[in-house]
Amino acid sequence: MKVFNKRSPDYSQYDLQAEKDNLRKFLDENDLWIPESFYNNIRVGDVIDVYNNPPDISQIYANKQFKALCSYSEEQMKDVPFPKLFYRSDDVQLALIKQMTDVALNKDDAVPWNLKDHELVETLHPNKRTFEINMGWVAPCFKKGTNERVAFASSLKVGLIFEWG
Repeated sequence: MKVFNKRSPDYSQYDLQAEKDNLRKFLDENDLWIPESFYNNIRVGDVIDVYNNPPDISQIYANKQFKALCSYSEEQMKDVPFPKLFYRSDDVQLALIKQMTDVALNKDDAVPWNLKDHELVETLHPNKRTFEINMGWVAPCFKKGTNERVAFASSLKVGLIFEWG
């Protein structure tokens, strides 16, 4: 087993404005929008993802932060629902699903996740990389013109703890 010391990630290459601009560009190209409050709460170093609404929960957008650490291919991340790719403890997973569903289907603005820091394990990859997750914000994502709720955006910080080798 390879063990990695917990340490503060290097965010010197993280361009906060560029990350926000990339998200806006993706949303514009797909006729989607999210509340401005989500952009206001993106932190330097955040992983930014957009997923289809439940029950599918497939990733439709991701910045490069998590891709640099994750073992899965971009195709796997887009084609396989997140809960099949990763494992969290049941209590965290249930709280996350409850809040994500509430925000995606009922809220009109971004809200903090308010979930405790926790571990996330790759379940389908042989290396079983384990990450420490610090949840940021979650927001509904709407279709332009109709305001249909079609997805949700999430921000979080992630650090690699260890991987099986």
